[in-house]
Amino acid sequence: MSYDQELELIRKDFPIVKKRIYMNNGSFAPIPLSTIKAITGFLLKYSEEGPDSTSVQEYITTLIKEVQYRVSHLINCDQEEIVFTQSTTEGLNIVSSGIGWNKSDLIVVRGGPDEHFANYFPWLRVSEKFGVGLNELKIDSTGFFDIGELEKFAKNENTKLITLSHALYNNGAIMPVSEVGKIARENNVLFCIDAAQSVGSIKVDVKEIGCDFMAFPGFKWICGPVGIGILYCSKKSSEVLTPQSVGSDSAILTNQRNIAFVEFPHNFQAGFRNYVGLAGLESSLRYILRIGINNIRKMNMKIASELNGSLEAMEDISLNAPQDENLRTSIVSFGAESLDAGTIVSKLDNYSITVAERAVSQREKKKAVRASPHFFNSQSEVETFISSLKTILK
Repeated sequence: MSYDQELELIRKDFPIVKKRIYMNNGSFAPIPLSTIKAITGFLLKYSEEGPDSTSVQEYITTLIKEVQYRVSHLINCDQEEIVFTQSTTEGLNIVSSGIGWNKSDLIVVRGGPDEHFANYFPWLRVSEKFGVGLNELKIDSTGFFDIGELEKFAKNENTKLITLSHALYNNGAIMPVSEVGKIARENNVLFCIDAAQSVGSIKVDVKEIGCDFMAFPGFKWICGPVGIGILYCSKKSSEVLTPQSVGSDSAILTNQRNIAFVEFPHNFQAGFRNYVGLAGLESSLRYILRIGINNIRKMNMKIASELNGSLEAMEDISLNAPQDENLRTSIVSFGAESLDAGTIVSKLDNYSITVAERAVSQREKKKAVRASPHFFNSQSEVETFISSLKTILK
């Protein structure tokens, strides 16, 4: 099957392409029709057979195992290392609040406030609450940091954890996570990754990376429903975390007054009930795994390269991402001299084109237009995008 034929079939699964050019998958991705049907099917079964019926409970048990199986294939982990959450933010908070912190501990975070706030605020809170030191890696104009500086921080005997985004939310720059993982292991330092902008977009292998924790949502590049996310936690590293929530699903009562947590990962899922979200996530995982992450990466970069090339040819436009395609996702970040990013985003919306405004630098208060195309976007959409942008900038 040719690229054009495959793309035509894929676009039929996403109703939004009939009405809009949607390039905001870095925020929320639309879900395919098969996922909508899976969600509807779950709700129908749930309602027709009874929420607490034996058949529905057996179905939920099977569903949980199916999601664990597909996630394990997606990121190359064991099924028992998967914790269900509602978002990347919740996953990162499970880690930051679950570690026993001492005042002498140090945390290393890429870029400080230029890291996504979901992966900055939890560690900033730990610093404020426990007096833990926060070492912020200096970054260049595209978000990369000096490995030498990170290694120097890692060698400090008080450094307890390194954290960073796998791919940056504002320009798609892919961080050298495998190299960081090696440094973390050599220095016996925990390594936590915000993978919101990578899983579903590029190949992610937690065993190759060597991270202890990785959080990501189902509703971005995986094209799943909102309100469902995943926290990967290695079996070994789960031992350093203490659950901050407790309920009948995550603990048992011993000696009438003592609580004992059940085994990992169930001890971190107190009161989890988003089964309809799991039904949607399982369907979306099946969808992207069927296409294949390597194929998705090729399709994404084909569109991103065409968009980058067209923008680069425009005199008024400046690009913010790394030039090397191997160092970025399909996120395209740009600014214009004649018009601010927010106005461009608003005016493109009038042309039924959805993109986002994102900060390039919190310190410099600099913002850019972020387009985040996915595998269902087409070359003709890029042409319309550029034509509309040129009209706006006249």
